Amino acid sequence: MSDKTQLTKWRISKIIQCKEFPPYLFYLSKKENFKSIIKNGILSQNKMKKQSLSSGSFADIDVQDLRKRITMYISNRKQYNLHDLVPLYFKALTPTLSVIRKQQENLFFCKVSSRKLISDTSKEFAFTDGNAASGLTSSYHSLNNLAKLNWEVINSEFWTDKEDGKRIRNAEFLIYPKIEIEYIFEFSVNNQKLKEELEDILLKNSIKIPVTIDKRCFFTT
Repeated sequence: MSDKTQLTKWRISKIIQCKEFPPYLFYLSKKENFKSIIKNGILSQNKMKKQSLSSGSFADIDVQDLRKRITMYISNRKQYNLHDLVPLYFKALTPTLSVIRKQQENLFFCKVSSRKLISDTSKEFAFTDGNAASGLTSSYHSLNNLAKLNWEVINSEFWTDKEDGKRIRNAEFLIYPKIEIEYIFEFSVNNQKLKEELEDILLKNSIKIPVTIDKRCFFTT
């Protein structure tokens, strides 16, 4: 058995052991980025900048200035800047989305297959027990540490009644170097107009990934 095969099996076993780990992870983006994602995959901030790709962003400028100064070790035991990594959420409903809920009609989620992504040994990763920009947050680069996450808060319906819930609910799973479109099994939106817009783009590019209206991924008010 090759080293890569052994590593794949080990990664899958750790995901299975962590019963709270979701079957898919969420990447939130604006519709202006859709064409770039289906062409280039989901890229990190630094990779987009390096390739001179503009991105429609909903991110708070001060938060992004903080994030670009943060470094962490990932699964290859090398240290990377946070903007070198693609951030995914464990849940769609997060404090981040809550802040920009008025923009929801123009937002979509890429639902990424967690097992398929993590079992790919060409992908390196880290994960956090809360918002990566918070000084209270710890980061990890081994799946042995999944139990250190507060899954009760991460998987609860709401976080506002939980101690430190806002930070914890924004826990992230970060991927290096990128996420190709083959790992996306579904796009989710909250309205028919955007659904049709995205479906039209996919059709023109001969890409067969479903676009669903999934109200569970968005706030109602």
